[in-house]
Amino acid sequence: MSLIDSLDPAAASAAPSPAAPRAGLFGISAAMVTPFLANGQVDMLRAGDHAAALIAGGANGVTLFGTTGEGAALGRADRGALLAAVLGNGVPAEKVTVCLCATSLEEAEYQARVALSQGVRRLLATPPFYFKGVADDALYDWYAALLGKLTDFQPEFILYHIPQVTGVGLSEALIRRLKDTFGAAIFGVKDSSGDWTNAEALLKYKDLAILIGDERLLARAAPLGGAGAISGMANLFPARLGALIRTGVADPEMSRLVDAVVTAPVTPLVKALVGVAKGDPAWARVRPPLTASDRAVVAGVAALMAEMPDAVPAR
Repeated sequence: MSLIDSLDPAAASAAPSPAAPRAGLFGISAAMVTPFLANGQVDMLRAGDHAAALIAGGANGVTLFGTTGEGAALGRADRGALLAAVLGNGVPAEKVTVCLCATSLEEAEYQARVALSQGVRRLLATPPFYFKGVADDALYDWYAALLGKLTDFQPEFILYHIPQVTGVGLSEALIRRLKDTFGAAIFGVKDSSGDWTNAEALLKYKDLAILIGDERLLARAAPLGGAGAISGMANLFPARLGALIRTGVADPEMSRLVDAVVTAPVTPLVKALVGVAKGDPAWARVRPPLTASDRAVVAGVAALMAEMPDAVPAR
């Protein structure tokens, strides 16, 4: 993946200089990890405390039930209780984004209504991911039908492009068609493909908030109008990542840390690193089918993190 600090000198000198962020900057939303008790149930106390600590530590918001939050492994009861725990611990609904992870319209609508009824407006919407090779027209029809079921609310959808996980990508043409049809209901796109060419193409659309999933690309996106990120590493460094999008100045230490994290299964490793930062190994627990990170891998990456002492501590 392309990094601003790994470009050759000629390319780096040609890169755009940092510019003032556009109005309505989304900022950094932490793709919040989900803690579990020893019996496998969601740990609501740790979750609520962590969400509040992230906001206090510089995050502009938290995103629940995303990839880093193991949202695909959480059912209806878990979702409702975890959202209530976060809101009940003082995190305002306007700072919460909820990821919808469903293959049926019925389930997607249910997940959306649980969030919208609690005052959450922003929904990170994965495509229906079970059937592969579906046409743009079919994906358009699915999103259009879902939006049609939610007309009693005013949701703001963030379209979630993470084809290496879902196996179903969102093309530029599809995104543009959805925005042109549904206007303000399509707030933006989270591009987690790690493909700079794709991100650069989306950044030309100034009526969409383009959120970058790969933290190593944030500084490069900022001067082109990047609106922010929904970031797994923001579980550890929300303020530091916020500086990337505000200033457009690369952070080589952060890039090196992300380089190390992506060499292993990311979600278990980020959770283990949160545990290291908090001095609480219970954070390393994951829900099947994921497995906990190898301790030697955690120790090696934690050594890099130790050189960056501004991680969010326990609340």
